[in-house]
Amino acid sequence: MSRIKLLATGIVAGIVFSMLVVGVALAQTPAGVRPAPPAPLPPNARSAAQGGQGALVPPSVVDQTKEQLKGGYGAMARPRTSGQIQKAWDKIENAAPVYKTEACDDCTYKVRVREYMVSVIELPRGEIIQKIDVGDKDNFKVFERGPNRLAVQPTIHGTDTTMLVYGASGRIYPFYLRAEGFNSKNVPDVVVKIEGQVSVDPDPAVAWAEKYMADKSPAAPAMKVPDDKAADAVAGLTKPNPGTRAGDFVAEAAFDPNTLRGWGEYKLSGSDELKPETVFRDDRFTYVRFGKKWANVELPTAYVVVDGIDELVNTRVQGETFIIESTRPLITLKSGMSFLCIQYGGKET
Repeated sequence: MSRIKLLATGIVAGIVFSMLVVGVALAQTPAGVRPAPPAPLPPNARSAAQGGQGALVPPSVVDQTKEQLKGGYGAMARPRTSGQIQKAWDKIENAAPVYKTEACDDCTYKVRVREYMVSVIELPRGEIIQKIDVGDKDNFKVFERGPNRLAVQPTIHGTDTTMLVYGASGRIYPFYLRAEGFNSKNVPDVVVKIEGQVSVDPDPAVAWAEKYMADKSPAAPAMKVPDDKAADAVAGLTKPNPGTRAGDFVAEAAFDPNTLRGWGEYKLSGSDELKPETVFRDDRFTYVRFGKKWANVELPTAYVVVDGIDELVNTRVQGETFIIESTRPLITLKSGMSFLCIQYGGKET
């Protein structure tokens, strides 16, 4: 009998304990609301977490997915902040960023460039850039900056590529470009000069000018010249070069306004800042008249070709006229990055 009472007492105690546990659970859950189930993992992450064969994502992605489900996306790196001045510039000589090398037929030119900086590459004198191929066009921007110059600007650091430049001379210039960051211990090659001389065509007055001269090139505006050509059109030119020493060719060259010709017979091509009001000539010289524009023009240099080589030709200024001591049919003016091709299309006599 005592055993039966003991068994009954245990059953009752178990029932009471179960009711207490259920009561506590119900008390912790708001009325009418079920506990939210745990957030499921994506199928791919679930298969990887289970360690089954053929998992499509690595465990690191699973961990990142778990963090993102909780709203954790990590810190964002912002590279364009202060404190990114390249210290390597503090201890270099002025010539360090300028790299000079001789032109060669069997070498690759190595160029160090830098993120957020521009470098310019200059090919040998007389060369004309015809085409450029860049291996990584997305991260390396290349711009033509003249007949034999181009600018390179990387958009990121820690990458490299190759660049091939094709010249009108038939040469191919291969380059290896390496982009470094602001914390590099090396300064970039700001200017790269490939020294040497190439010949493209011995006929033009300036070897690279053909690329910029086309039949549609506008003619120089014709100056209103009165019947008496010695009047306003040639004002200030009655003396070829005041102050020239005796015996000099220019000092002894007779100036005859009746031999002036060529108004409206020149074609101009190139930089607008160097385009004059008009161009004319006589039997010895070419006259480039800038007029009032001359005050804002930086003094250019003039070139012609002699035996296939660009040669500097003497010039002088009288009043508002730039006088070139040559009558070659094609003359080129250069001033910094600006240039102007002057092509004579009239008769020689």
